[in-house]
Amino acid sequence: MAISKQKIALFFRLSISATVFGALFKFVSWPLIMLGVTGMVIFHTIQFFQNQHRSALDYARQLLIVSFSCNYVFNLFSLPYVHILILITKLALIAFLILYIKKIMVSFQDITQNNSLLLTNLGRENLSHILADLATVYIVIASLFKMLHWEFGIINANVLLVIGLFSALISIVASPKNVAS
Repeated sequence: MAISKQKIALFFRLSISATVFGALFKFVSWPLIMLGVTGMVIFHTIQFFQNQHRSALDYARQLLIVSFSCNYVFNLFSLPYVHILILITKLALIAFLILYIKKIMVSFQDITQNNSLLLTNLGRENLSHILADLATVYIVIASLFKMLHWEFGIINANVLLVIGLFSALISIVASPKNVAS
C-alpha cells in the first residue's frame, strides 16, 4: 500500500510544526520535539526516495534533517561525540542555506529576466511565494537555534523567529488568493 505524496508532505509539515511548537515550550518539551523530529526524519526520507530527480538542495536538506535529529537525541540523552554532530549540523545548515538562497535567487532572476519594471514583473503571487520561502528559512533556523541553544552576537532564536513570523504574515497579506473562496 503506497502513501500519496500529498499525505507524506502533509505529515512532514505536521512534524515540523510539532517540533517548532515543542521548541517554544519552556517545561517538558522533549516528548513533542522527539515526536516531531522522528516524523521529520521518516516522512522526509520517504519524500527523498520518492523523488526521481534529486538536486544538491535535496541532499543538503536530508543531511540537515538527519544530523539535526541525531544531534538533538545525543544532546537529550547526554551521549558522547555530541561536538562532532554539532559541527556536522552547522555545516549541513550552511550548505542548505547556500543552496536554498541560490534557488530563490535563480527563481527571482527568472521572474525579472526581461528588464521591465520589477514590481509589475514580480506580481503579488510571486512576491508571496518568495516571502513564504524566506519565512520558512527563518523559522527553521530559529528552531535550530532555540533547540540547540546557539547564539551569534545579537542573532538568536527569538530574533530569527520574529523575523520569520513577520515574513510569514506579510506573505499571507501579500497573497492574491481570496481566503473566503
